[in-house]
Amino acid sequence: MTVIQKLSSPKVKGVKTTPSPTRQSTGSPCKMSQNGSSGYYEGDHTTEDDDGLVSMPEATLIECFGNLAVTKRPAHLRPPAAFCLPFVSMNNDITSGHALKHITLTSVFDALHPYVAMPYLNRIDVSNAMNVYWMNNCLEAEQSDLFHRFALEMQVHLSACFGCRVVLDIYGSTRNGFGTRFCDVDMSLSFSPSPPPWATNSDRVMRAVAKALVDFPKAVDERYVNAKVPIVRFRSSDMDMEADISYKNDLALHNTQLLHQYCKWDPERLPTLGVWVKAWAKRSGIGEASKGSLSSYAWIVMLIHYLQQVEPVPVLPCLQEMNHQKNENVYVQGYNVYYWKFVDAARSRRCRASVIDLFVGFLDYYATYFDYSSNVIQMVSKRLEYKPDRWLKYPMCIADPFETDHNLAQGVDQPMFDYIRSCMEHSKKVFTDRRLRAEFLSGYGFDVDEFDARHRSEMNLEMASQFGEYLLHKCIMVKQAPTRQFRDRSMSQSTSTSNTSSISSASST
Repeated sequence: MTVIQKLSSPKVKGVKTTPSPTRQSTGSPCKMSQNGSSGYYEGDHTTEDDDGLVSMPEATLIECFGNLAVTKRPAHLRPPAAFCLPFVSMNNDITSGHALKHITLTSVFDALHPYVAMPYLNRIDVSNAMNVYWMNNCLEAEQSDLFHRFALEMQVHLSACFGCRVVLDIYGSTRNGFGTRFCDVDMSLSFSPSPPPWATNSDRVMRAVAKALVDFPKAVDERYVNAKVPIVRFRSSDMDMEADISYKNDLALHNTQLLHQYCKWDPERLPTLGVWVKAWAKRSGIGEASKGSLSSYAWIVMLIHYLQQVEPVPVLPCLQEMNHQKNENVYVQGYNVYYWKFVDAARSRRCRASVIDLFVGFLDYYATYFDYSSNVIQMVSKRLEYKPDRWLKYPMCIADPFETDHNLAQGVDQPMFDYIRSCMEHSKKVFTDRRLRAEFLSGYGFDVDEFDARHRSEMNLEMASQFGEYLLHKCIMVKQAPTRQFRDRSMSQSTSTSNTSSISSASST
């Protein structure tokens, strides 16, 4: 059995090749013309596996396509994650010498069905570098336990200050599976069973929290931040950690649980990809919403959307539409927070692409294929959603998975949007430049052929770690990211909590 392998520069011996047209039909993967026009091969001997990938006997292939370049694969191996099929033109007059006029190797997937890009760099080395980066930077269980213990101690302190039971729930990166050793800790404050009479709005509650933390010895540099969602920001005195507290941020708690559920579907690749994408965005200057680009959370939504769109076998399902029954809807603050809470890890393993294949595919999808002018990046449904009228003014739209009327990219203006796409295009070239591996190895005094012969083409952990840092550094563009003016809404505790004396006295009584 033979599977046609994708070629970066198609060359077929004795056969004319022409640039590939965009495939319009999504019918049969292969079809051959019977009247002399171009088309795809479709024969009685083709077979289709569970993933929709088509194979055909080698004898049939040679009979129809002559000396077409093919790759033989053992029957027990799956077809490659990305491949091409022949676009052929035939002569009606079989007496002219050969019925086959020419073949064009064309991509299986069009703009609406992105393929998994196959990088030219050594895939094993780059995948190892990404995995080592995750191992060196991921949030370890011991550190997560310290965060949890810190939140419990603060919970006891605030309960004593307010004279009622306070609950602090951790959300965000430290709980969703994409945390790193240097990530901030986000906490949502609530009162149980009900808030006290003075807690009429989040602004009053957060000002009271800022004042109460002055007497908490493990919190320093407390400051109130007057944002859309008011928060109190501080640092831990005994841990290298910055933390934020908000009031009744229930949607964020459900978002955290949803992302953690996706990590359970693909625990080997998704956390690695998420941490890598966040690091790449920060290094490239496009990973901070406060500076007019995108938040880490927005990048994770973009990553999950891409993995849901990978064809022919999606890496991730759409949990919010799986087995969805109307009687299962759960509403929080007016938004439906239902998602499928069971895991089928074997389903994600049907796509066997490596993390580097998926990362380059991610860059290629958003740099080349995604239609930002018409579509919204969202992870609720596999179908592409069109921009609503109220979002047409934004160059880029990323919908929150639960709060679907919230655009996570609303702070991105046109210059920053253009810069983000330029970064993706530049990084895609970096990860498909085979010369970079030789350049990196030369810094260690190795010739590429000598290294491959001696080390069987694989780097050790230390070299893989350095290789990952080297590639991330290469992704930094010479052109600086566009800047915009933004005001610092944070206020020191001394200037922001003057109105909380009455609150404090009320709580003490």
